[in-house]
Amino acid sequence: MKSIIFIFLLGCYGLQVSAQLNQEKKPSTFLFHAFYNDFESAQLMRTSSLRNMLNNGQWYKIDDMQMGFGVNYLKGISRTIDMVTTLDASSTDYLYKDGSNNGGNKFLLDLNAGLNIKLFNDSRKLVPYFSGGAGLSFYKGKTGIYIPAGAGIQFNLFDEAFVLTSIQYRRALNLTVNDHFYYSLGIGTSISKKKKKVPAADVQQTEPIITKTEITIPDKNLRIIVSDEQTGLLLPSVEVTINGPLGKIIGVTNANGEVIFNSIQAADYTFSGVLHGINTRIQNIPKESFNASAQEMSFSITHHDPRFTVAGKVNNKSTRNPEGGVLISAVNTTLGNNVSTQSDSKNGTFTIPIEPASDFTVSGKKAGYISNIEKLSTKGLNRSTILYVQLELEIEEAVPGKTITLENIYYDLGSARIRADASSDLEKLVKFLQDNPNLRIEIASHSDSRGSDASNLILSQSRAQEVINFLQKQGVNRSRLIAIGYGETRLVNGCINGVNCTEAQHEQNRRTEFKVISK
Repeated sequence: MKSIIFIFLLGCYGLQVSAQLNQEKKPSTFLFHAFYNDFESAQLMRTSSLRNMLNNGQWYKIDDMQMGFGVNYLKGISRTIDMVTTLDASSTDYLYKDGSNNGGNKFLLDLNAGLNIKLFNDSRKLVPYFSGGAGLSFYKGKTGIYIPAGAGIQFNLFDEAFVLTSIQYRRALNLTVNDHFYYSLGIGTSISKKKKKVPAADVQQTEPIITKTEITIPDKNLRIIVSDEQTGLLLPSVEVTINGPLGKIIGVTNANGEVIFNSIQAADYTFSGVLHGINTRIQNIPKESFNASAQEMSFSITHHDPRFTVAGKVNNKSTRNPEGGVLISAVNTTLGNNVSTQSDSKNGTFTIPIEPASDFTVSGKKAGYISNIEKLSTKGLNRSTILYVQLELEIEEAVPGKTITLENIYYDLGSARIRADASSDLEKLVKFLQDNPNLRIEIASHSDSRGSDASNLILSQSRAQEVINFLQKQGVNRSRLIAIGYGETRLVNGCINGVNCTEAQHEQNRRTEFKVISK
């Protein structure tokens, strides 16, 4: 552990060294690293959920993980993509998927190959990257296949040396290997031959050398503003790319539709943007424009997308707080296609592009939650004046034992027949059961107080069974469903026998509820 800390501190110190790195692709490079395998956290996440782990503080500490050492060989195939092969060795008490351990420390050998896709080239001192590839593991005579995917940061030091940090999730593809997290920290340097500097010839200077003074153009800040071509509205969340002699620089527009790139050197550049898969035109920034006296230069660009945009927000029905990490799906019932996105982890917002002249159903998906199904339409809307269609979506956590009322599922007086206007709320229950295939639920039906207690009990049981029949027709397995009728034993208002109530009050008691009884 002390050696790992020492390597990390050495990397931080190296960040202070101001040396210019090679601007070309990475040469052949050898790296030594230490790593930790975390099988327990991955096992908990697979058998429970990431949310439960974080809420209960169950992520395993580094001292409880299994350490090993390895080597990497890296070589650039472009200025922002490196090919990397890795060989790791450790003494491991292997945790299998069924929760059993090997019972002793045995030799584990890992070999994998893949790509590091960097956000910047190696001219930066700090270079984030994403990684992916394929790997083999060899343990006790068994061969496993896995897919490593992750991210890391490259800390460039000096003379083509760097510190590399990495975190990966390694997904098992067969039964002889288990999912696990992988953390590594290493230091490497180029193993290619470096070009020697040719010494200048010792020439007797007899005449003074007259040199031309070069005028230095100061760096500028570039402000890029993106707007919708048809409505003129400023567009947030547009990915803007500036392309110049040192490669690409990427930024994202803020809520005011603008992004600022600081301290850009004078040169010829092009820039463009992309939103919802639609690219803007490419525009030029000539080097001559840097001669302007102002420190900041502004450029505008428009984005043309004939589609509308759903500007939505997901709220937790119980807490009334925004809910992040919800997979939002918009199904075009007119054209028969769909598109999806995820709500923001902080404020629960999302945007989805939708086609004109179409009807849609929008719903959310999150493990253990039931979502409303909202309907909207772009028929009759004018795209030249309207860009955003506003929408709020509610989801509710269905924990075991919690009763959730299915609103608008009503029955006619004295009948077990589900009214036709109740089908939309049953749709969200069908979707909840499809999204959570391991849950079993209880369907509870209630009657009003009119009629005898015995007949109401029979009637409510028939109503609960009618809901189950509906769910079975939608493909839900009967073994996951239990029907119980409570009659008039659980009224939600004061409409008991002998009390004069309105039809609307009686209808409140003729309700259907469900609750999760097991996972």
